[in-house]
Amino acid sequence: MRRRSRTRAAMLCAVGALAVAGLIQYAPDVLALAEPKHHISEDAGPPTDWNKKGTYLSAAQAYPSVVRLLGSDGSPFCSGSVVHSPGADIVITAAHCVYSGGTYNTGVSVAPGTTGGADQHGTWNVDRIWVDPRYTQGDERYDYAFLRVSRPGGPEIEDAVGGNTLTVNEPFDLRGVTTTGYPDSSNPGDQQITCTMNTYQSGAHDQYREMRCGGYYAGVSGGPWVLLKPGARTGALIGVVGGYNGGGPSDDDAHADAISYSPYFTNDTMALYQQAVDDDGGQDAG
Repeated sequence: MRRRSRTRAAMLCAVGALAVAGLIQYAPDVLALAEPKHHISEDAGPPTDWNKKGTYLSAAQAYPSVVRLLGSDGSPFCSGSVVHSPGADIVITAAHCVYSGGTYNTGVSVAPGTTGGADQHGTWNVDRIWVDPRYTQGDERYDYAFLRVSRPGGPEIEDAVGGNTLTVNEPFDLRGVTTTGYPDSSNPGDQQITCTMNTYQSGAHDQYREMRCGGYYAGVSGGPWVLLKPGARTGALIGVVGGYNGGGPSDDDAHADAISYSPYFTNDTMALYQQAVDDDGGQDAG
């Protein structure tokens, strides 16, 4: 099966330019996941129609903590999200966005909340990358990566735009999960696309979560799956676009843009996050 193109070939680029932006304060808003309203019946299945489409967000509507990964020339190739951490400097994305063919990407930067080609909050350099070694051996169940980012003379990224709280071992089947990313195509305003829907254990690939919403083209890899309280800008991070086949079915599938997968976050995910928090190991990305 041909690997799904959820990223651009431009991801093997060098260092991105920096910009300066003002601060916006968003404290992490953690959801009480024990509330039954967010759990759905285990025998529930995915929707049988294909009418639900993602919504493009203006600059005022965009989630500031959702980031775009950029190369040195400013070319975007993936999505990601700021993760709440003690150092306020951790971002998550899909592992395939930063590791491919035995090689780690270097010189990558991230731009949170960018809209219409404008990096309204500025950019941060990716300094170090953590990928589960099982992913480097080809196991797509571990298709997530944590990045440490910085901006010389500037604030930590979470202090500027907020962060989602990593949450693991939740049911596959959940209500009201918001998935956001940056499609490279069919994106008229160069905007974030977002969709709030139920997620399911994938019938085709049962070790992954699945969601069905149209408009999720190449570029959305690494985009966060978040449980949000009404009106909240950050919440409980339960997945990212990625996993099987790069996060979706093959390109020749009639619904290639409408089916997305996420790796299932477990204690292994939390352990890798903790390594990033502790600055333990990882790969230099300079």
